[in-house]
Amino acid sequence: MMQETKRNPDIMEINWNQQKVLSNPLRSRIVALLYEKAMTPKQVADLVGKNPGTVYYHIQQLLKYEIIKVESINTDKGVVEKFYRSKAVSFKNPEKVDTPGLIDGKSANIYLSDKLLNQLNEELENLFLKFGNLSYHEKDTEEQSPYSVEYTIKEFNEEEKEE
Repeated sequence: MMQETKRNPDIMEINWNQQKVLSNPLRSRIVALLYEKAMTPKQVADLVGKNPGTVYYHIQQLLKYEIIKVESINTDKGVVEKFYRSKAVSFKNPEKVDTPGLIDGKSANIYLSDKLLNQLNEELENLFLKFGNLSYHEKDTEEQSPYSVEYTIKEFNEEEKEE
């Protein structure tokens, strides 16, 4: 169902079903947390401030679509704890047809407060200005090609039907 790329083990090739499962911001957050450290659903729920049952459901979806794996199982006095780990932190769908002329593109589904959203916008604007300035200063020493750089931020509708 999935393969890891040979260039970078942190990037996993995924199919359309896996991409759909990852499109949920909570699942993306869970994957990021489980990439850093193997955890139980209860530990993840405590970190993300969600109901353990909700987090367990999302973990089961990620497991079903082979985005995460069971890293270890501990049994203590009859209580079974499964620790889950993400297989990657970045994902690429090789079947996705890129827009003609597209050189590169990234996307992320994340939670942001108004404060963080404003900070993100400000830093992206500063980044554009920085590279415009760098481009101007190297124009006489390096060959350059014209590019259009865009980004889009849109709200995710959590009520959309989930997998």
